[in-house]
Amino acid sequence: MAFIPKRQIYLQPVLKYTSFHKNVCFSTCSKNTLQSFQKQDNQPTRKCNNALMIIQRESGNFQWICASYISSSSIRFSDKQQIFKKSCFGRMSVTKHLPRPKPPWRVLFFGTDNFSLRMLKTLNENRLSQGKDRLVDTLEVVAIKAKKKGSKVPVRRYAEDQGLRVLDWQPELHPLTYDVGVLASFGFLIPSKVIDMFPYGILNVHPSLLPRWRGASPIEHTILYGDTETGISIMEIRPKHFDIGPILLQKQYPIPNRVTAPELRQIMAERGCNVMMEALSNLPELERRVVEQSEIGVTYAHKISRHASFVDWENQTYQCIDRQHRALHEIEALKTVFNKTKINLQDPCDFDVLNADSSVEAAVKKRFHCPGSEVPAGALFYSKPHKLLLVKCRDGWTGFGSVRIKKRQSAMDFYCGYLQQNMDPRFQSVDNGIQFNLDLMTPRVLHSQTMPLKVREGCYTDLKVGHGS
Repeated sequence: MAFIPKRQIYLQPVLKYTSFHKNVCFSTCSKNTLQSFQKQDNQPTRKCNNALMIIQRESGNFQWICASYISSSSIRFSDKQQIFKKSCFGRMSVTKHLPRPKPPWRVLFFGTDNFSLRMLKTLNENRLSQGKDRLVDTLEVVAIKAKKKGSKVPVRRYAEDQGLRVLDWQPELHPLTYDVGVLASFGFLIPSKVIDMFPYGILNVHPSLLPRWRGASPIEHTILYGDTETGISIMEIRPKHFDIGPILLQKQYPIPNRVTAPELRQIMAERGCNVMMEALSNLPELERRVVEQSEIGVTYAHKISRHASFVDWENQTYQCIDRQHRALHEIEALKTVFNKTKINLQDPCDFDVLNADSSVEAAVKKRFHCPGSEVPAGALFYSKPHKLLLVKCRDGWTGFGSVRIKKRQSAMDFYCGYLQQNMDPRFQSVDNGIQFNLDLMTPRVLHSQTMPLKVREGCYTDLKVGHGS
């Protein structure tokens, strides 16, 4: 008997869809045993109201379905009570609409940006291949339309160029048309009526070690809070909340030193493709042994606001400011306030190298006539040997090669135009809402013993991080 995953699907759409083929049978079932079937009329939905079905098994060319329904002939309503009957609904003989027990799969892809575009390209390349490792039979895409006229979302543009069928959000789907959905960086909650159309559910390719960094910007938060390791999580989509579903497969990877958000996104996209294809190759087995996410170590990667790019000189270390730049510079440059004017700080140097340079302390004593530890946070001066604008933070110095006030200007131009006119110039500290100083060093354990050996290999048992929220 072929394996069919247990997946809840609304019965009414199935009845409505299969009634056009006139091959639907229906009968009452006692104790979930199959009995004789009687032919159904052209309006089977009259006797099945608000019904819910579960795919049970496949036999020959027919698929048998166990269902619970409310009988219109014997329904009685009392205070919050309804009479339910168990029934069997079966004989869907249109075999091309049955879920498959093994690959290649019929896939519906959900995506938007360049991260998800890499996943779509991998799926499409596999679809076009003719080798034994072919995992994708048919591929269609759900993509949103661009808000600006004349522009297209990367996933939508690629799908149209490749001749793939593109569905607008939210699509009207027929049950059992697809085997599995694949989602990456989509940004919309998927309702139950869409999830229930996929026998194997919808798989989300998430670039973090869930349950750490659930939400819209896991890569930015991974860098922002100094994590030393990250990973790819393949999880099942659940309605109403982001990234709470059970994990099918998870792989852990070290984070390169001083990596930026665009660089890490590209790395994780490549690795995400490999993990996604591994999950599709072993999908029935993974579906049987899903692992619920741990309740320990849950953190949220909320959407980054532009206000997060302001620097809090009094409370941030130079390492925090470096991570802030590497995580957010793609969205917005670091910002500060000088004489009630917003300034963009550009071309930052390597702050670790800067603070290890002994000549910086000599320049500080010459400028402020005191050790650097006694200089207040936000104080700044121009270092001619370094050709940098040096700014004091909580535990050291940061250096920037240029700034932007209305237009871009070098550190020397900013010194000549603004600093020479001020006896004690300072940048104002702004609370950016980032809690850099909360420690999350406690390791969290994933229940890896409940995972199959193939899945357990390469999975993490704890998470080594720097600081978090």
